[in-house]
Amino acid sequence: MTNRQQNLSLICNRFCRDIGTRFVVIRCMEMKNRTILVVDDEPDIREILVFNLEQEGYRCLQASCGQEALCMAKDEHVDLVLLDIMMPNMSGLEVAEEWQKKGNGPALIFLTALGEEADVLRGFELGADDYIHKPFSLKQVLARVAAVIRRHSAVDVSSEPTENTIVYEDLVLYESLKTAALAGVAVSLTRMEYELLAFLLQHPGKIYSRAEILRYVWPNDGLVLERTVDVTVNRLRKKIGTYREHLKAKTGYGYYWEK
Repeated sequence: MTNRQQNLSLICNRFCRDIGTRFVVIRCMEMKNRTILVVDDEPDIREILVFNLEQEGYRCLQASCGQEALCMAKDEHVDLVLLDIMMPNMSGLEVAEEWQKKGNGPALIFLTALGEEADVLRGFELGADDYIHKPFSLKQVLARVAAVIRRHSAVDVSSEPTENTIVYEDLVLYESLKTAALAGVAVSLTRMEYELLAFLLQHPGKIYSRAEILRYVWPNDGLVLERTVDVTVNRLRKKIGTYREHLKAKTGYGYYWEK
């Protein structure tokens, strides 16, 4: 084992819960030529993330602060950003705000040691595709990254829906890729938007409270709170055109998909 590999092994032991196990190797065509920007003020975390992402076939860039991340994303094509929230001078949320203003930011996965409701909600409002809590599992990081890359990859929406799709008129969800299309045009949905829409479409006419949605849709996600459901619904309505009229709220009860 080289000195670099030994150092990386020590870093893994510090920051990851599942070191010593074999990581699931996720191989898919979407990974090739995908660029991931890792933004964290702690060099050890950046190093171990980049090392494992490169092992999966991704091209990786690193930034140690928010300003550096903004400059790098301006000069390079970036498909996905792993973005730490708590950084000095410019937080991850402030970086995401800058990308949101420009309207063409990359896909985002926030890395956070925090669980405050306000931070989580603000992250989802800014378009976060996902959250990963520190200390993280590398296996979880690789799986979440692959899922976001698949959702943001081009999908063939010209073919007829199959048994692996959820269809409501011109609204089609492709279960295998976790992507959506509206009237034949791909719609970019975050993980939470996709999962909520799929759940409601599969149970049309049935009202679910926020607590029930959390229990059925995100049972093991400790960072998802009841207010997160409202934020996700509001963002989803903006993306599904006239079908937003079918995503209903019944005051005092919850949300449902109207047939």
